[in-house]
Amino acid sequence: MLRRLLAAALLTAVVAPPAAHAQAPGEDWTYVRKDAFKHYACRTKESDGDYTVRTATFDNGKQDAVDQGIGAYTAIARGSDKNVVTHRTSAAWSGHYVRTTLRNTRLTDHLWMQGAYYGPSDPWSDGLAVKKLVRCDPR
Repeated sequence: MLRRLLAAALLTAVVAPPAAHAQAPGEDWTYVRKDAFKHYACRTKESDGDYTVRTATFDNGKQDAVDQGIGAYTAIARGSDKNVVTHRTSAAWSGHYVRTTLRNTRLTDHLWMQGAYYGPSDPWSDGLAVKKLVRCDPR
């Protein structure tokens, strides 16, 4: 009996689903927040001095939400909640992630990410400053 319990415990530890332990998708990413999903982002400096923010939302094992077509909403706010300069919504899941790209951002802008299953929050007051995101481009 003890051998069966030990074998079951060992098997459970070894055969845990890989998606349950997923981290940020490759490279350097900043963990932004968690709701039903886990949200990550990084920034790339463009030749004009602005930044492009790349986002990746991990499904966090919520296959039912993915099956229902729920994706991620991302927004960049500049100076206040009322000034959302760019936003994207996507439900194009691939390899447990949905990704968006937000262009023409500044270091002082704020990024907001959330599951696209409830209305937008306040991207400026709740968001993370773009300058706090790790760079995902070669320096």
